[in-house]
Amino acid sequence: MFKRMLVPIDGSHSSAAVVPYAAELARRLECRVDILLVEPTSGAQLPHPEHHRPVNKRDGEFGALVVGTSTPNHIREANERYVQRHVEEFEALNVEASGSVVCGDPVEEILRAALDLRSDAIAMTTRKLANYSRKETGSIAEEVLWRSKLPVLLVARG
Repeated sequence: MFKRMLVPIDGSHSSAAVVPYAAELARRLECRVDILLVEPTSGAQLPHPEHHRPVNKRDGEFGALVVGTSTPNHIREANERYVQRHVEEFEALNVEASGSVVCGDPVEEILRAALDLRSDAIAMTTRKLANYSRKETGSIAEEVLWRSKLPVLLVARG
């Protein structure tokens, strides 16, 4: 039986699309949820959770910022508040939840957290629709899907 589910988010509206599905599944299975936001390493873009606007035409989102070698404190605090809001959303549905913000390679950190937390499943969003061939690379969700030994629930967000 599932006791723990990892829910990675990145601060974007599309990544948060998994939250209602994960909450319902966790509530029905009576399992705990661990929310994880991975701040990418130097030079990568991270959608700033307090500056959401509609998705633009090129897969990015308005309000994105470029993360340097160390994330500024005000950005880290914004990310922690964003994760905490999702923790409160799960708890309002009577689902035990906790959250954390880490820095590193998103795929590696998601897989590491799943192992460290002894997760039974991972639930996340993919921006690609349902073609999961290995020929198409670059998606964090697809890489987690192929590399994880756990069941992965992917919510397609086109």
